[in-house]
Amino acid sequence: MADNTTTYTNIQGFAPQIAPYAEANLGAAQAAVATPYKSYADYAKERGLTGDQVQQFTGLQNKAFTGAENIGQDPYSVAAAQGLQSLAGSSFGQQQADQYMSPYMQSVVDIQKREAQRQSGIQGTQQQAQAAQAGAFGGGRDAIMRAERERNLGQQMGDIQSMGSQAAFQQAQQQYNADQNRAGQSYATLGSQGQNLYGQTTGNLNMQNLFGTQQQQQGQNMLDVSQQNYAAEQNYPYKQIGFMADIINRNPVSNLGSTITQPPPSLISQLAGAGTAAYGMYQMGQKKAEGGPIHEQRGAGLNDLAMYQMSRG
Repeated sequence: MADNTTTYTNIQGFAPQIAPYAEANLGAAQAAVATPYKSYADYAKERGLTGDQVQQFTGLQNKAFTGAENIGQDPYSVAAAQGLQSLAGSSFGQQQADQYMSPYMQSVVDIQKREAQRQSGIQGTQQQAQAAQAGAFGGGRDAIMRAERERNLGQQMGDIQSMGSQAAFQQAQQQYNADQNRAGQSYATLGSQGQNLYGQTTGNLNMQNLFGTQQQQQGQNMLDVSQQNYAAEQNYPYKQIGFMADIINRNPVSNLGSTITQPPPSLISQLAGAGTAAYGMYQMGQKKAEGGPIHEQRGAGLNDLAMYQMSRG
C-alpha cells in the first residue's frame, strides 16, 4: 500500500460581512487604474478655463517694461553734462573778443580820432598865425613846432585807438564771463530738473510695475487654485480606495475552515487496536464477575496485547 502524507490546510479570509466590500474596493482600484490620463489642459477646457499654469505679465507690467526700455538715459542730464563740459573747455580769446566786442567800437574810436585831428588842426592854425605875426612863418622854428604837433597828433591817435580797443576787449571779456556763468547756472538747473523728471518717470514705472505685480500674483493665485482642484479631482478616487482599503485591513481575517488528510491505518495498527479492545472487554468482564467496581483502564499497547494472547494459550 502506498504511503499517504498527512496534509493540514487552513482556509483564511475576510469574514462574510467584510468580503463584499473588499471585492468592491478591488474592482474600484482596477477601474481607477484603467482610467485614461486626463491632462490639465483638457480639464481646463471642459470648465471654460484658459489652461494656463503661469500667469502672464499684466498690462501695467508691460507698460512699465516698455517705459524702462525707452527711458534710457535722461536727455536733460545728458544735455546739461555736455553743456558744462563745453564751458569747461572754452576760454576767452580773439575769436570770442571779436564776437563780444561792440561793432560800434571802431566808430566811437574814429570819432575820437577825428576830434583829436580837428583839435590838432586848430592848434596848427593858431601856431601859424603866431609865427606870421612874429615874422617867423616858414622858418626853422615853425617847421619844428609843426613837426612836434604832427607827432603829438599821431601819438594821440594811436592812444585813442589802443585805449578804445582795450576798453572794448575788457567789456567783451566781462560779457563773455557773464554769459559763461549764466550758461553754467542754466546747465546746472537743466540737469537738476532732468534728474527730477527722471526720478518721477522711474517712480511712475516702479509704481506701475508694483501694481502690475500684485495683479499678476492674484492671477497666479487663481491659476494655482484651479490646478489644486484638478489635482484633487485626479487623486480623489485613489484616496477613496486607499481609505476603504485602510478600513478593510483593520478587520482581522477569519479561519473559514480546515481540511485534514490522513493515511488509512496499517495492518499492525488494526491488530493492535483489536487486541486492545478485546483486552479491555475481558477486564471489564472479570470485574463484573467478581462484583467489584469497574475502573477506567488505560489503553493497551502492543506488549499488553501479546501478554494477553500468551495467557490464553
